[in-house]
Amino acid sequence: MSKKQSAFQNKKPSMRTYIILLVLVFAVAAVVSIFAGSGAPADKDNTEKMVFQVSAGENATRITARLKEAGIIDNELFFKLYLKSNKVEEKLRVGNYVLSPSMTTEEIVYELLNGVGEMTQFTIPEGYTLRDIADLFVAEDIMTADTFWHLVRTYDISDYAFMQGCPDNDHRLEGFIFPDTYFIAKHTAPEKIFAMMLDRFAEVWNALPENKSGLSDYDLVILASMIESEAKFDSERATIASVYMNRKAKGMYMQCDATILYGMTERKTQLLYSDYKYETIYNTYLHAGFPPTPIGNPGKQSLIAACQPEKTEYLYYLWDRVENDGHIFSKTYQEHVNHSNRLGY
Repeated sequence: MSKKQSAFQNKKPSMRTYIILLVLVFAVAAVVSIFAGSGAPADKDNTEKMVFQVSAGENATRITARLKEAGIIDNELFFKLYLKSNKVEEKLRVGNYVLSPSMTTEEIVYELLNGVGEMTQFTIPEGYTLRDIADLFVAEDIMTADTFWHLVRTYDISDYAFMQGCPDNDHRLEGFIFPDTYFIAKHTAPEKIFAMMLDRFAEVWNALPENKSGLSDYDLVILASMIESEAKFDSERATIASVYMNRKAKGMYMQCDATILYGMTERKTQLLYSDYKYETIYNTYLHAGFPPTPIGNPGKQSLIAACQPEKTEYLYYLWDRVENDGHIFSKTYQEHVNHSNRLGY
């Protein structure tokens, strides 16, 4: 072995070498931390949809920063590198896009590159009637009133088994337009909008718990619509359901104020004493049993309550306008009268 070789083998690494190695280790660790799972959703369990707007003049850096601010992405640096490596930084399109924290980086970029770009949204509150929805659609320029009512009367519902029993009139789809926020491309065909709303109802319907009410599908939706119109809190929905089921079992009149309001030509939010004698097939003070159709479009919690009413002996309820924190339930008429007098009705 030469002296030169021996000297090389016996030479110890310098402090500078150790520092360089340490820096390299930290650099590798940093890169790994940046890219580990970076294409995964920011929050895979958060499926909430939101409209994200890309404005004219915004570059990829600004768009990425706003995606991070909105909680749609988790790793800003990885997202920018993903755009750069795929050479799409300059190809993001101006417009409104429906995005969610549950989407992967690949899915988000696909939408920004290939989405329709011009999105809008509308919200149907729980309990809205078909008349309310028609007014909403006209006000938000989604479709005309004529188109809406034409589709109510003619839309093909043969694929929805739970809608058997619907009347062949303007009340045909009442109860089955699911209350929710919907995202649509501008100028979406009205037929597609109806399909979205009915499919959303079907999705919720198929996930409902066992129907222990003994009611047919159609009557269950009628009951749910009555619950929706009367309940103020989720905690009392099943109790209200029990009142109507107990009344039905005893052959009593439902005496649901909301049914009168639904059947009136004039739109009101509160009944006068004379209104209780208003002749309409929806007046459950004058006609026994459930109203002939749902009286609005119920949300998920009312449908659940209709499926599984609470087991009670209650036959009456009234709003506690003193505490203003819910309804007071009674088993007998006298008990109901006592509560009414105490509350100043």
